[in-house]
Amino acid sequence: MILSAKVIDELDNLKSKLDNEGKRNVQKALKSINGHLDTRDLRMEISDISLLPIDFNKRSPDNLILTVALKFKSENPILLTSDNGLQIKAKGMNITTITLKEFLGQSRKN
Repeated sequence: MILSAKVIDELDNLKSKLDNEGKRNVQKALKSINGHLDTRDLRMEISDISLLPIDFNKRSPDNLILTVALKFKSENPILLTSDNGLQIKAKGMNITTITLKEFLGQSRKN
């Protein structure tokens, strides 16, 4: 599993904007990611804005996340996101998407 470094940045930014429960959830997510980065199951990858079409905003967090999937396009990546805008962009670039709800439903069946 590959995690965009921008996701970590976005989670870090959320810590200052959420209520206490939201902050706890973000901290749990960051702690879990930190623990899994020490295994071979998860690695972090930085974005590459040169992969974006000219029409795409080079500073958009969603687009930076999309570039990580684009780096691995030849390997048929699946982008996990519930963000409709990011799903549309990814599908437009022939990247398969799955929502968190779909992913969790599949993982419970396996």
